[in-house]
Amino acid sequence: MIAETPIEAIPRYRRILKDALPEHLLKPDNRHIWWLVLHLSIVAVLLWVLTAHFAWWFAPIASLLIGHSFGSMGFVAHETCHGGAIRNRTLRHLITCVAFSPFAIGAHLWSRWHNAEHHGNTQHPELDPDRLFLHDEYRNNFVLKWLYKRSKFARNVVIFSFFSLMMTQHNFYVLVRYLREKDTSRQEKAVILFQFIAAKTFWIGLTLLLGWKVFLFGYLFPLMVGNAMVISYIATNHFLNPLADESDVLASSLSVTFPKWLSWLDVLHCNFGAHVSHHLFPQAPSRHSREIELKIAELWPERYHVMPFGQAMRLLWQTPWIYSDDGVNLFDPSVAKKWPTLGNGLTLLRRKRKK
Repeated sequence: MIAETPIEAIPRYRRILKDALPEHLLKPDNRHIWWLVLHLSIVAVLLWVLTAHFAWWFAPIASLLIGHSFGSMGFVAHETCHGGAIRNRTLRHLITCVAFSPFAIGAHLWSRWHNAEHHGNTQHPELDPDRLFLHDEYRNNFVLKWLYKRSKFARNVVIFSFFSLMMTQHNFYVLVRYLREKDTSRQEKAVILFQFIAAKTFWIGLTLLLGWKVFLFGYLFPLMVGNAMVISYIATNHFLNPLADESDVLASSLSVTFPKWLSWLDVLHCNFGAHVSHHLFPQAPSRHSREIELKIAELWPERYHVMPFGQAMRLLWQTPWIYSDDGVNLFDPSVAKKWPTLGNGLTLLRRKRKK
C-alpha cells in the first residue's frame, strides 16, 4: 500500500519553487564534469604507484583513495546522466559510461532504471526498483527470513557489511531483469550487455595485466569501498521514508548533512546528500542543491526531511528494513513490531546515559 495524502493537501512544490528561486540556480552547469578528470587522474597515479612501488603498508590506503574516487565518479555520472549539464545525448552517455565504468553500470541501463523508473515512481511499492522490501516479499524470501531469525546486532552486521557489494549486486539484478522483460528490444539488450561487459573487461583486464596485487588493491577492494560509499547515501536518502506517491516528493526523500569539518565531502560528492532538492529538480546543477534546500526548508519546514548523516545511519541501524502492509511503517517480523517512518513519528532514538 501507499501512504496516501489528499491531492489537494500536497503543495505544487516545483511550480512554487520556480517562482521563488533565482533563475540561475536551475540553469545547466557542467563544472562537475571536471571532477571526473581529477578522479581519473588520482586512480591512474595510484595504479602506477601500486604497480611500480608496491608496499603492503600503502596498498590499503591506496584502496581507500581509489575507492573514494570510484564513488565520486559515480556521483558525476549520476548528475551527468540526468542531462542538466550536457544536452547532447551521445556525449552525455559516453561520459556517464566512463564515470560509472568501475561499477559496470551502463548509461542506457541507468537512464531506464534510475532516471525513468526510480525518479518517476519514487517509493512506489510496485514501480520503484530501489525501495526497501515489502512484507509480502519477506514472506517469500528465505534470505530475509534467515536474517530476521538472527539477533538485531548480527542481522545489522550482515546488512551493513553487504553495503560493500550492494550497488554491484543491484546493478546485476536490474540488468538481468531488463534482459528478461519482453518489452526490452533486442537492440536495447545488446546495448545494455555491451556497456556492462566492456566496463568489466576493461577494469578487470587492466588491473590483472598490472599484476594480481594491483587487481586486489587497485580494483576489487576499491570497488567494495565505492559500493559502501554510494549505498550509504542511497540508504539514507530513502530507506527511512514511507512508501508514497511520487507527487509528494518531500515525503519520499531525506537529505543528509555533514559537520563543518567534513563539508568538503559535499563538494567532492556533488552534493548528493541534498537529495530532496535533487528529486524536485533532477536536471538542476547539484552545486546549487544546498541553496535550493534552504528555500525548501523556509517554505515547508514541517514537510522537509533533513538530518546529519551520522544520525540517519544510526536510525538505519535501529530500524528494520521491511515495510509493513500499510506502507507507512517499517516492520520487524522477529518481534512483530512496527516502527514509524519519517513524517509519521520517526525520531532519533538515543541511549539513556547512566548518571
